[in-house]
Amino acid sequence: MRAFFLTSAFCLADCLFAQTPAELANQAEALLRSGDAQKAVAVLNQALKAPGASAESEDHLGFLLAVFGQNPEALKHFQKAISLNSDFAPAHYHLGAALWLAKDREHGLPELQAAVKLSPGTFDYRYHLGSAYLDVNDIEHAVSEFKQAVAIDPAKPAAWTQLGAALRKQGDVGALEAYAHAVQLAPQDDAIRNAYAALLVETRQPDRAIEESQKVLARVGSTNTDRGAAQLNIGYAYLATGEFDKSEKAYRAAVELEPKSAAAHYDLALALKMKDQIEASQIEFQRAIDLDPNLAEAHYSLGIANWQLGDFPAAVAQMKAAIAVRPGYAEAHYMLGITLKQSGELDAAIPELKEAIRLDPTTPGPFNTLGQILRIKGDKAGSEEAFATGARLKREKDAELTNNLEQGMRGGVFPKPLQ
Repeated sequence: MRAFFLTSAFCLADCLFAQTPAELANQAEALLRSGDAQKAVAVLNQALKAPGASAESEDHLGFLLAVFGQNPEALKHFQKAISLNSDFAPAHYHLGAALWLAKDREHGLPELQAAVKLSPGTFDYRYHLGSAYLDVNDIEHAVSEFKQAVAIDPAKPAAWTQLGAALRKQGDVGALEAYAHAVQLAPQDDAIRNAYAALLVETRQPDRAIEESQKVLARVGSTNTDRGAAQLNIGYAYLATGEFDKSEKAYRAAVELEPKSAAAHYDLALALKMKDQIEASQIEFQRAIDLDPNLAEAHYSLGIANWQLGDFPAAVAQMKAAIAVRPGYAEAHYMLGITLKQSGELDAAIPELKEAIRLDPTTPGPFNTLGQILRIKGDKAGSEEAFATGARLKREKDAELTNNLEQGMRGGVFPKPLQ
């Protein structure tokens, strides 16, 4: 015990008498790593007062301050490091990451870009810049950065997963290969395998999706969250193949595993709706909304269920709720326009249909419904123009219509399940 105290005393003495901020920062980090946060703070405070700052020491001190949650102070030190050496890539990287965490994307992104420009061969810089691009939905640049990241270090499953996510948003089939590679590198990572399975369903490979999901369910150590996600994927796969009883069973298993999952209740509602159990689906859609009032898809889908049952006031209320959550929800504007028209509120329907057209000018349905209203109101020219546009767009559609606006109008298909 005496030796321990003597060692600690000598360590602290060495720390306090270190000559430079860089030496003190190293001592503080060593103490922090050993679990002695109190002494680490004391040494860090000493380092902040020591003369002889350099870009390296200021960046190191900023990093330690960030670890202790003192982000505003950390930012100042990162900025000072850059002022001392504008070509010091780590400071740009740390400043960019700190600003990004603080939701300051406008200033954070240029710093992350600067770090990559100064040190293009550093994996972390490429990876986090790619993640930033993915965050702001700049998919093209995200894909580019993740491809560079996996080229630098192909053994990082997180980078392959992010590349898969970016390629998935881009509609690139290369996403499957990226996810498969991530699964191979991290076979025990259920979240990665679940993401891979979800993509397999989307690319019309339900059997393979079920196989991958079953591996999650069979693995000892899988959490309820991961097992629930696997059941959602199985339910999605069976929904895609029209096996609605099996889909319902999987979704009920997901609800049992994760009773507070809005996605699980929502997906169960979809399966029930596809079995023409409309009233039962309404209950599950409402449960999803109760768990997550900001789930626009649940409001929209409950609105369609209400519409199918002829409860137009309830349908209008749900479509308005969906739009309040997601103002750019073209499908909801369209269905709101349809419902208002059927309720005899023609003037109120027109702006909703026009907004649906503005948001998605490629779908014929809103044009046709608008044409019907304009014809009723005696606007022959406007009606003919709307009908002509709708007819042209319909001709341009493929034989298999997959647009949600058209599907929602038929009341037969809802937005895809959630994962």
